[in-house]
Amino acid sequence: MIKILSVSTLSLLLPLAAAAQGLLSEPVQLFDGRVRIGGEISATFGAHDDEAFFNYTDYERNTLRTFRAAITGMWQPASRIAFLGELRTEDLEEPAAYAAFVRVRPWRDVPLDVQAGRIPPVFGAFGRRRYQSDQLLIGYPLAYQYLTSLRADAIPATADDLLRMRGRGWQSSFPVGSAVPAPGLPLISAFRWDTGVEATWSSPAIEAAASVTTGTLSNPRFGDDNGGKQLSGRVAARPVIGLVLGASAARGAWISDDVAHGGDSPAQTALGADAEYSRDHWIVRTEVVWSRWDVPFVTTPPEGNAVHSLGAWIEGRYRISPRVYLAGRADRLGFSNLTGTIFGGAPESWDAPVTRYEVGGGYSLRRNLVLRVVAQANRRSGGRVERRTFISSQVVWWF
Repeated sequence: MIKILSVSTLSLLLPLAAAAQGLLSEPVQLFDGRVRIGGEISATFGAHDDEAFFNYTDYERNTLRTFRAAITGMWQPASRIAFLGELRTEDLEEPAAYAAFVRVRPWRDVPLDVQAGRIPPVFGAFGRRRYQSDQLLIGYPLAYQYLTSLRADAIPATADDLLRMRGRGWQSSFPVGSAVPAPGLPLISAFRWDTGVEATWSSPAIEAAASVTTGTLSNPRFGDDNGGKQLSGRVAARPVIGLVLGASAARGAWISDDVAHGGDSPAQTALGADAEYSRDHWIVRTEVVWSRWDVPFVTTPPEGNAVHSLGAWIEGRYRISPRVYLAGRADRLGFSNLTGTIFGGAPESWDAPVTRYEVGGGYSLRRNLVLRVVAQANRRSGGRVERRTFISSQVVWWF
């Protein structure tokens, strides 16, 4: 595998290095800057993950083996209004609208922006860095990518139904709702934006944002499927130069109306905290996400009609020179206990806990053309495959 990786890396490096001087390096501006067009292309090369599914996404793709191309655009017909959008294709499939929204500043002298449409996320820090060029590594934090066994279109009737699906988020099935096996939900989806309205107020020291959206953190949607809305918000402070501290919260209905359940719409509730500190050659980021899903079990387990998950990670980068950097991440995703009749009737985590370590480095052929090589080690306490290590490489170009 390493030999194949080296050959593929060299085969990309040589032509890219020769062509680097001819690549666009800044967004294209038209009509005195009222129209701006940018883009990003990333190609990631890695091993298949069709047994362990550690890097499987809610779009049923492997984050370590994919091609992505995106075109972003902004049209600003007046000083206080702008229309923004992004078309994206993955693995050369038909392009789709990843983002499409209007941004309005109601008052010229008040730093308040209102956005409506398919809007950027409010919750957390990682999801707001939507481009590959913003990332330190190739893989994604578990809370934003790893699929739990929960689904919005099918639910367990008993604790045993959920416990049987431990480590099966890539294709889970339950007796209530859709009978077709399908991928589950992450804590937060990093691959789709939600639809709704958000407002952001910012100053040099404080930023606050709030939104009302159609879907939830784990299941963003273009169209409503349950008549409920999600409320989410984040406050971030910059007490000193280089330090950012953030806190987030969200709550919204997460189960589709196609699933028969009694009572009020079950909700996903999430809390998050994040921090970033940069100084000299270093940048360090950390984030914690806690999520609770209300699950309308037919037979209520001793723990009640809710399950919890906690994701936490820390990552950092050290820039050896303007062109070369090293980076790493330690990541953990855990789950609350549930008691059924299997596992000897003893409490067991409702999904299989996962630990991930990722280390690698990058080389800038030029400011906006980066080559990365990364090793990722995964360990899971359950599922079909409990351990797997991957080596991957990536080329990213943006303008």
